[in-house]
Amino acid sequence: MGVTVATGPDAAPGIGSSAPQPAPHHELTVLATVAHELRGPLTALATSSELLAEDFSHLDPEQVKSMLGAMHRRTLWLQGLVENLLCAATIREGRLQLHRQSLSLVDVMADVQAVVGPLLEQRGQRLRVRMASDLPEVIADSRRLGQVLINLILNASKFGAPNSSIDVTISIRGGTVRVAVADRGPGVSIEQAQRLFEPYYRAPGTAGMGKDGVGLGLSIVKSIVEAHNGQVGVESRRGGGARFWFSLPTVGRTVSAKSHLSIVS
Repeated sequence: MGVTVATGPDAAPGIGSSAPQPAPHHELTVLATVAHELRGPLTALATSSELLAEDFSHLDPEQVKSMLGAMHRRTLWLQGLVENLLCAATIREGRLQLHRQSLSLVDVMADVQAVVGPLLEQRGQRLRVRMASDLPEVIADSRRLGQVLINLILNASKFGAPNSSIDVTISIRGGTVRVAVADRGPGVSIEQAQRLFEPYYRAPGTAGMGKDGVGLGLSIVKSIVEAHNGQVGVESRRGGGARFWFSLPTVGRTVSAKSHLSIVS
C-alpha cells in the first residue's frame, strides 16, 4: 500500500503530535495567503453582481443562469474558507465545543453532497459514495462531522484531475465506522504524509499551480476527529493517488444506507 500515517489516541508516539504554534512572521504569511485566496472570488462576485444589477436585459436566460451558478459556487467556497478560519481560531484557543448526538453518517453524507456537488461539477468531477448496508450510528457533532467530510472531499477535488472520480467509502471495522476519501491525484510521499495534518502546512511544489490554500483544512480534520475520540490517517492508493481516512467509535443502533442515499452519486 505504500505510505501510511495514522494519528489519534492509539497512534504511535511522535506521529500526529501537536505542532508548535506559528510564529508571528508565519502569521503574517498566513494573512497574506488568506487575502490572496479571498481576492479572486470576491472580485468575480463583485463584477458579476454589478453586471446583473445594472442591466442584464441583453443577456439570455442561459447566460444569467450560468452567472448565478458561478456566483453560488464562489459563495460556497468562501463560506468554507471562513468556516475553516473560525474553526482554526477556536481550536488554537482551546475553545472547540462539540454538540454530540446519536446520528447517522448516511444523513450527514447527504447534506455534504448538497454542498460539494456544485463545486465538483465545476471541475467535471463525480462523487462516488459506497457504504455498508447497515451502518451503526455514531455519537458526534453533525456540523463538525460535515466539516470534516467537506474538507476531505474538496482536498481530493483540488489534487484530483478534472473529470475524475472521488471515491468515498464508509465501512464498519470492529467497533468503529471508517470513512475513506480517495482521489487519483499525485499521491503523497512519506515526508509529506508525516506533515499533512500540521496547521498551515502546504506540500512543496503546489504553490502557483492552482492548488494554493491556507493549509488549514487537514489540520482541522485531525482536531475535530480526535476531539471525537477517533483516528485520522493517510495512505498511498494503489494505482496512484491518496486515500485520507478517519474512524469514529460507534453506538449500537444501525441505519440502512440504501433507504437514505444512493450508492453512487
